[in-house]
Amino acid sequence: MFACDPTQPEESNPPSQPASAREVVIYVSTDGAIARPILDAFEEATGIHVRARYDSENSKVSALAAMIRSERAAPRADVFWSGECFAVAELARAGLVQPWRSARVDGYPASMRGNAGRWYGLAPRARVLVYDPERTKVESLPKSMMELADPVWAGRFALADPRFGTTRGHIVSFAESRDAREKGSWLRWLAGFCANSPKVLVSGNAAVVDAVVRQEADFGLTDSDDVYAALADGSSVAMIPIRQFPVGESGGGPMLIPGSAAMIAGAPHPAEASELMSFLLGGDVFQWMQDSRSGNLGVEEIDARAAAGAAQRSAPMPTGLPIFPATAAGARINRVDDPFEFDPDHSAQHAERIIAEFMTHCGGAKDG
Repeated sequence: MFACDPTQPEESNPPSQPASAREVVIYVSTDGAIARPILDAFEEATGIHVRARYDSENSKVSALAAMIRSERAAPRADVFWSGECFAVAELARAGLVQPWRSARVDGYPASMRGNAGRWYGLAPRARVLVYDPERTKVESLPKSMMELADPVWAGRFALADPRFGTTRGHIVSFAESRDAREKGSWLRWLAGFCANSPKVLVSGNAAVVDAVVRQEADFGLTDSDDVYAALADGSSVAMIPIRQFPVGESGGGPMLIPGSAAMIAGAPHPAEASELMSFLLGGDVFQWMQDSRSGNLGVEEIDARAAAGAAQRSAPMPTGLPIFPATAAGARINRVDDPFEFDPDHSAQHAERIIAEFMTHCGGAKDG
């Protein structure tokens, strides 16, 4: 539990002006096909007009985070809905998002909220190894990130450019955790990892899956939703959650990366922003994201609270929300054991240094 700051905005009742006169501005770096129907449902439920700005797969979350930084003196956005939690943690460190609270988030686990309530997590995705089961046996794959520094994997795997998105957060958190276990071990691991000449792809996690499909890599680091999308398109791929550290190292298992929502410091529409935050962090949205094609995982504490209040909730799935593909049902990851323990707020302090070290050792990213 975090200490409640009396200056924090809380859930608020709608102001007295007509609903038609109210609006909220949100920057969105999660999948637009998922976000748009959910935001439409909020607009329908509240009468608050939503003005949304989306990123692209290539620019990823970094473009909108940079925009929030550039607008610091005169914020245009009220809320940032990110497909991951690391960029929001960096914005929080820079004072660009503000504390917010509501009774419905008081029970959130520590892994799903930032320091002083400056951001909150949404249903997570898993970091996985994607591979083609027709070419690669699952038993032959590395069992942890630590193994990727072994020479046996030279030239065989791909990952997205770690300057952006979930790959950035993954590498930074892994590096921090590695050095916390053994000082100086991150750079030693990095030397072996980069000596294996991984394919570092500028086009993101989806490109990693494509590289496996095109037989340009035997396996790759990516997100579970990108594998589901490939399976829906008929590709011959499979996935396994990858541990960070060998079995037996508690808290070193597969990584679950939540999306996140945060209220921008100086939000021009604070009351409406608070209502939107409350909506996004409600049990309905978590369930919708689990049922959607993104296949997000549940969070035990949050799902339990949503189930307890199910009798009071009657929100159907939003019209147009793409549902989880039946063709991916057999590969679906519903939970992981011993998930990786990491602190996005702490990692944000060292992100630039760690990514610079990665790029220095591994060289630039490219596709093709």
